[in-house]
Amino acid sequence: MYKSMKQKRFSKKILVVPVLLLLSVILIKSSVSGFAKSRKAERSSYKYYTSVAIGKGDTLWSIASENMTPEYDEIEDYIQEIRSLNHLYGDGIYAGEYLTIPRYFQEASDCSGMSGRIP
Repeated sequence: MYKSMKQKRFSKKILVVPVLLLLSVILIKSSVSGFAKSRKAERSSYKYYTSVAIGKGDTLWSIASENMTPEYDEIEDYIQEIRSLNHLYGDGIYAGEYLTIPRYFQEASDCSGMSGRIP
């Protein structure tokens, strides 16, 4: 009887080791993932507006595809913002005119006190 109790304790210990190992791996992975997310959070993006000249053959789509930044999910969203900024109700734009377009730049946090801007 004493021997079977000892075997049960030993088998429980063997079961505990893989569970603890699995929990350790999950904890380490979530820590690394959280660190990577916090590194991304150190960058702030700022919106600004700039003017672009409309060239011959340019369309809202071509201008948007050249100037769109990753902050926009879809090119249609970016085009809609260009339309709104320029009071456009359709797609009609003409060479020689100018459009105001939104842009973003990112400013990285820098421990040395320098601004470190990334266009």
